[in-house]
Amino acid sequence: MTVPVRIHFFRYQIWVPLPLAIETGCYPPSMDLADSRTFELFLEIYGTLPRAGPGSTEDTLRALDLVPADPRPKTVIDLGCGPGAQTLVLAEALPDASILAMDLTPHMVSEAGHRLTEAGFGERVRVKRGDMLGPIAPPATQDLIWCEGAIYFAGVERALRTWKPLLSPNGAIAFTEVIWIHPSPPEELVAWWHDEYPAITDESGVRKAISAAGFETIGSFPLPAAAWWNEYYEPMEQRVAEFRAQYEGDTLATEIANEAENEIGKFRRFSEFYTYGFFVVRPS
Repeated sequence: MTVPVRIHFFRYQIWVPLPLAIETGCYPPSMDLADSRTFELFLEIYGTLPRAGPGSTEDTLRALDLVPADPRPKTVIDLGCGPGAQTLVLAEALPDASILAMDLTPHMVSEAGHRLTEAGFGERVRVKRGDMLGPIAPPATQDLIWCEGAIYFAGVERALRTWKPLLSPNGAIAFTEVIWIHPSPPEELVAWWHDEYPAITDESGVRKAISAAGFETIGSFPLPAAAWWNEYYEPMEQRVAEFRAQYEGDTLATEIANEAENEIGKFRRFSEFYTYGFFVVRPS
């Protein structure tokens, strides 16, 4: 069974056949990457951006400051690393750490590998293709698991339960998840989010999932609007304009460009109602 193609840039989804989604174990049912031309066109926009989703160096460092500092993490996994923007920040901030960055998409693995090689971190920072819910590392070996903008693939509770056995005795997990930041969002926006990501909740809802997975929250904060614009939506707007000119008259390319612009437009109109929350947690 194949469902209609839908592209969601801030969460990096393409909905395609169910079998591969089940096979990979990483995407919720109704998502996948099997339509090759759609994915290729999608990456011509998405794969050229500085980041794979909202965020910034400042936000990554702010979250890292919430991680218990004694001792500093020596083993780190960055899951759903995308092109490696936050991986670079972690590698710079944790010079004694061994870091493994993972993503399911070959294009992102290649791009992250290129950026990390250019940065000169050597063998202590590696990139590989892998499923965030599959075999990642031996039990009790990871001081820090990082996941910016990708935990929604599995859901907060499921992901935390899966990763918990990997943590060392003092290990922690840092992740971002989209949240409501206003108690009464407009009906139009609620309907859009119900279609895009029905699991969206507020900070309290995420904290409940954290607790249900057997974790406690060390700290959290909402990403500012600038984290969506500076390295993500503004570069995307520029790339979409170039993309439209390049593929003028192409129906599929136009659909992809329209979807990107629609999502940007939603945030421009309603940014006071939702954002990503950054959460740092540890087993309770």
